[in-house]
Order: sequence, then structure tokens, then C-alpha cells
Amino acid sequence: MEIAQHLKIPLEEIILATKNFDKQNFIAKGGFGSVYKGELSLFGRLIEVAVKRLEPQSDQGKHEFMMEISILSSYSHENLVSLLGFCEEGNEKLLVYKHESRGSLDNYIQNPDLTWMQRLKISIGAARGINYLHDEVGQQHRVLHRDIKSGNILLNNEWEAKVSDFGLSKIGPAHIQHTFVVTRVAGTLGYVDPSYYNTEVLTKEADVYSFGVVLFEILCGRLAYVKGSESLDVLAKSKYIDNKLDEIIIPELRKQMKLSSLNTFSAIAYQCLKPDRSERPTMAHIVEELEKAYRIQASLKTAEVIRVGSWGNTSTGGPHNCWHFILEKDHKLKKITIDHGDENIYSLTFTTESNGIFYTSERVGDKNGGGTVTEKFEENEELTGIKGTIRVLTSGHTTISSLTFITNDTTRGPFGRKTDTPFYILWEKGNFGGFYGLAHNIIDGIGVYMKSSSDGFTRVGKWGMKSQGRPDNQWSFRLQKIIV
Repeated sequence: MEIAQHLKIPLEEIILATKNFDKQNFIAKGGFGSVYKGELSLFGRLIEVAVKRLEPQSDQGKHEFMMEISILSSYSHENLVSLLGFCEEGNEKLLVYKHESRGSLDNYIQNPDLTWMQRLKISIGAARGINYLHDEVGQQHRVLHRDIKSGNILLNNEWEAKVSDFGLSKIGPAHIQHTFVVTRVAGTLGYVDPSYYNTEVLTKEADVYSFGVVLFEILCGRLAYVKGSESLDVLAKSKYIDNKLDEIIIPELRKQMKLSSLNTFSAIAYQCLKPDRSERPTMAHIVEELEKAYRIQASLKTAEVIRVGSWGNTSTGGPHNCWHFILEKDHKLKKITIDHGDENIYSLTFTTESNGIFYTSERVGDKNGGGTVTEKFEENEELTGIKGTIRVLTSGHTTISSLTFITNDTTRGPFGRKTDTPFYILWEKGNFGGFYGLAHNIIDGIGVYMKSSSDGFTRVGKWGMKSQGRPDNQWSFRLQKIIV
């Protein structure tokens, strides 16, 4: 504790700041004790502070008190709470932090007014803070938090996340691939890694699991554990595997989410909850994926799209096999790269252009067909349809065996080998919104996203005579909502 002596604050100053721990200054109560707000004169200015007061009879709190000072006096990061000082006089043990005005994240999880963009920003900040603890505090050691939860993520006035409560933390070596510490299980119900719970072996992946639960809280607008309800980690994994996450996301939130942002966010959250620790991502990778989800959401708004058609295999085999390509607003599709073999379409890659900058999607499927073709679109050329064929295996599983891309200017393809099970769909110029489907080692299924028109309808297909003739020769049918 000698290293932290400069952080000592006299008890009388804290009593004055909190008005002798007046009830009106009370903020919250936790396992450690009670927290009070106040104002202290520090560093030549008046600072709003939060004072954590240890319960005098708490033996566990004494250890937490020492650990908190040890960690926060040694390390600092913009996404960790700031320890301003401490006091240890008589029976009083007090920790003084910079007060984060919006309190803890768990108070906002179920509030739809916390927007998806704000939730993404909070997720990134918290992930950066934990990544710092795991990999950036020093070359020889790392900090294992051991109690990651939404209640331990504080928010300042700008909704910036601050990881807090280090009383249960452990220090582990960092120069080996998998740091582990054998220790008594600690943490909070609903967040604890089952592997840690069952083995009492603590690894950094236990923090990753807990953070995965927090990510699903943020995504779904649900708390990790509600008495009498299924825990969120179990529920979220099940819904993700069944591709039914929409069923547990607050509708007001879901409406705000771009599909690609949701897919990126949910995929990394799911990986955090993998039963096998070795399959969980590092916090550095989690930061990268969350930043990607944020960039997608922050980009130009995507036109409203609807799904039309689904050919080939429609059984997911797990959400990791689902793929999506959405044409963003003000983007033009410039290239499609198709990898195909004698019997299958193996992979697809899409390149778009906006304001002179080219964007290439991640490849869907596996590039091992042997025949790779890149189709480049001319300046005013747009997709107006696709044709293809399906290959049915003896197992009953279906795959896409060939594809042809139809534009307003030409027909490109076929690529792959045709079968006698065809499909096709045509649409008007300007209606194309993207593709979606299933893929593992090959393209198992494909469907089309269509942009919704201003009246909420989309024209798909035009078969037979294309000359309009007189207006009285044109017909349409719209299904209307009838109220009886």
C-alpha cells in the first residue's frame, strides 16, 4: 500500500463532502457497502465524487478494498473508473472515485430510449476497458476481472463506458497462451462462466463469457437474470442457433438496427458464450467486431428491404452459416466474384462503389471450386434478375449448382453446372437491395433483398408481353386490410 499513500484523503474531508453520509447523497448499495455522492476539493478544483463505504463488519470487503486500491492506483485507462483516493481511519474504509453521472448500465438495459447507436458505443468502450486489463497492463501479467456485468459498467454524461468494481479481481501471468488461476468461484448469477463454475479454474475467457452475456443484454434489452425466468445466456444461445433472435429483442430496438450491424454484433456475442474456452474470441477481436458493427450502423442509411424468394437449402445448420449482402444507400454494385466447380457454386464476393471508394464484402462460402470469375458492371448497368439451378444430393440436402446474373444491359453466366431444377426471379431496375442465403463450404441457398417503394410495395417479375399498351389494358391486385 506504500505506493498509494499519495492517494490518502482525510476522513473529515469525506464526511464534509458527503454531508456525513446523508441519505440524500446515497446512490446505491452493493456487496461491498454503500455508495454516496459528494463534492471534494482535489487537484485545485471542486470535483463531483462517488464514495464507496465499506461495511465495518465485512471481512470480504477488506480484501476488496485492498485489491481495488492496488489495481486502480497502478493502472489507468479511459474506459476504467478513476480512483481519486481512499481513506482508512479507525473503522472506516472508504474509496473515492470520480462520479459517473449516469450510473450503471443495468439501469438502462430495458429502456428502449437507449438507442442502438448508444448501445454500440457503450459496448465498444467496455470491451476496450477489459481488453486493456487482459493484454495491455504489462508484458508479464494481466488482470482478470472476475465480475463483469452490466451493473459494473458505469456511464458518464456522454454515455462513455467505465469498467468498475475490481475487488474480486485476480492478477495472472500474461506470457503464456492461456492464463489460469485456481481459485474460489466468484461472480454474479447469470454472468458466471459455466467452465469456471465447474472447474474453479479461472481464465481470461471467463471474463469473455461474462461480457458475452452483457452484449446480449445490450442487444436484446433484457437483464441477464430475472427470478423465475430462463437465464439470458441460455435463451440467447438457443435463439441465435435457431436464427430467431428477433423474438427476444425489444421491437423498438430492432427497428433501429441495420441487419448487417445486428449480424456482426450477435455473431461475436455468441462466440463469447462458446462452451469450449479455446473457441472464445480475445477481447481485442471483440473490440474489432464491435467497431465493425458500429461502422456499419453509422454508415449511410440502407434502403428499406424485403426478402423475396429462397432457393436451395433453407435449414440453417447454425446461424454461422447464414450470410447477407445488403446494397447500402448511394452504393452501386460494381463486381461479383464467383468461384464455381463442376457441380456447385463455392463462394461469392461482392464489390460496391460509393463516391469513388470501393468496398468489398467478406467472401461467403469457400474458395475451392477451381473456377474463379469476376464480372464487372458498366457505369449504368444494374441487376434486374437472377437465374439458377439447384442440385439435390442423395441425402436430400440441396445446393446451388449454377447462377446467372441478368442486368438491364446483358446476361452474365451461367456459372457452374446447370441441372434440371431451375429457379429465376426478375425485378425492375433500381429495386435490387442485396442477397442473403446459407453457405458452409459451398453456397447452399440464396435469396434476394428488394427495396421497398414509397408506397410500401415492390414489383417483382414481369412475365408474358412487356408492352404496356393502353392504360386500360394494365391490371394489378393488392391485398388490402379489411376491418369488419
